[in-house]
Amino acid sequence: MGRTERAEYTVGVAALAVGLALLGFAALANRVATDGESGAMTLTAEFSRADGVRVGTPVRLAGVNVGDVRRMVLDDRFRAVATLVMSTPVQLPDDSAAVIETDGVFGDKYIELQPGGSETLLASGGRISYTQDSVIIEDLIAKIIAEAKPTAPPPATEDPTP
Repeated sequence: MGRTERAEYTVGVAALAVGLALLGFAALANRVATDGESGAMTLTAEFSRADGVRVGTPVRLAGVNVGDVRRMVLDDRFRAVATLVMSTPVQLPDDSAAVIETDGVFGDKYIELQPGGSETLLASGGRISYTQDSVIIEDLIAKIIAEAKPTAPPPATEDPTP
């Protein structure tokens, strides 16, 4: 191996090592917070219909993003159980509600937390008892059309006999 080839080989190995080191640092810097991370608060909420909600769906309080959905599972009663993780602890009364909302008419879904009035607060790992399911736009349109149909009997026809 000549001197030039050896220099090129050494530069290539060094560049590869630097690239791997940068990739490793980037992976460590972008780690997602887990349930055990200090300062995070975890709550669960059960929904009969959770259409449009998935892992990563935002969780909002007063319109401000406070966390996201980290897990969605189906329980033994065929209800969708969402695990909500707030990046900072939120003081929510234990009678608070979780409502699946739509961002605009055809926008993405999110979970809006609506604080209750109880003196007792939910602790991390607690369960939100009051939930409101996702509204399906197709079902809503069908109800509007059904209500708009005339309910009056058809007009009487004239009797042709004198």
